[in-house]
Amino acid sequence: MNDVVLLEAARTPHGTLLGSLTDVEARELGRHAVDGLLERAELPASEIEWVALGNAIQAGIGQVPGRQVVVESTLPDDTPATTINEASGSGLRAITLAADRISAGEIDVAVAGGFESMTNAPWILPDYRTGTRHGDVTLKDSMILDSLWDVNLDVHMGEIAERLVDRHADVYDLSREAQDRYALESHRRAAEAIDGGLFDDEIVPVETPEGTLEHDEGPRPESTMADLTDLRPSFREDGTVTPANASKLSDGAGTVLLANREAAEDAGVDPMAELLDYHVVYRSPDEFNEAVADVIEELLAANDLAVDDIGTFWVNEAFAAQEVYVMERLDIPREKMNPRGGAVAFGHPIGASGGMITASLAYELHDEGLEYGLSGMSIGGGGAIMSLWRRC
Repeated sequence: MNDVVLLEAARTPHGTLLGSLTDVEARELGRHAVDGLLERAELPASEIEWVALGNAIQAGIGQVPGRQVVVESTLPDDTPATTINEASGSGLRAITLAADRISAGEIDVAVAGGFESMTNAPWILPDYRTGTRHGDVTLKDSMILDSLWDVNLDVHMGEIAERLVDRHADVYDLSREAQDRYALESHRRAAEAIDGGLFDDEIVPVETPEGTLEHDEGPRPESTMADLTDLRPSFREDGTVTPANASKLSDGAGTVLLANREAAEDAGVDPMAELLDYHVVYRSPDEFNEAVADVIEELLAANDLAVDDIGTFWVNEAFAAQEVYVMERLDIPREKMNPRGGAVAFGHPIGASGGMITASLAYELHDEGLEYGLSGMSIGGGGAIMSLWRRC
């Protein structure tokens, strides 16, 4: 990547659907993350040459949402901004596009990441502009339509997770029990990390009308296997995917400050990590879960690395079934997969997750003295994106 380094990272807490961040609009979440990043950065805001922000649920959010964040933030009004929408991959895609521009010599410093308020996604009336002579009119939930529904297959992403189980149940243990065990462990790790203050340095508190949210909402370490077993499957009567072993609906934002290494050195700023490489893989829409394992394999092979070389994997937990499949197929130890918890516990604010998990990865590499880490996720439509980082 021609010496692209990460200088700083910041994220808001994860807010649960209709939780503490209900009254905070998406662009305001983005502003909190950007301004929090700039406050702790050792570079003045005037040095930022480009902003790339992912956002996936854009119905009713207004014109050029990434630009809205810039205007509301402490960045100069003449700072260029681009909004990226690639479903769950939006935030990380924004980071990689910023890295591409730095690597190409177009710019030296950029802010990148993503923001999302699933709580504030509106209901919409498709085809209503032409009018309705008589009869009922059906509202559609833009949160589902714009982020959780595969339009090509005309099914919910959860149904595609069930199809993953169908295809591979004879080879891997993708049972309901295995998924629930994974989910319980994710909640336990998340709660332990929160209680241990492991996220304190990366989180930007968000002021709301009800008070200040300083910690992630969502993790439920008090849950038991019995609690999870009692839940009904969400997508099939005899299915395995439930609300407890799939990612939560949530709100949040996360950003990173990227720079050319020489520019960082000239400014006297010590980077946290360097971006070594990233890969994007696409399969058929029905196989977006499998694409996650593909992209990890490709990225490691291209950089002459093995699973054993990677200290931590921050792979977005869209579904526990996906994580179990990836771990078993690639022989990734459970202790390395999302060691501080994941989206099953915290939630998956679609366009924001790439920025949020990359911020958390950067801090874990720094805190634990790990050399290599991966961050990435599946992408609706059959894809996956994964990035490779090394601690500086």
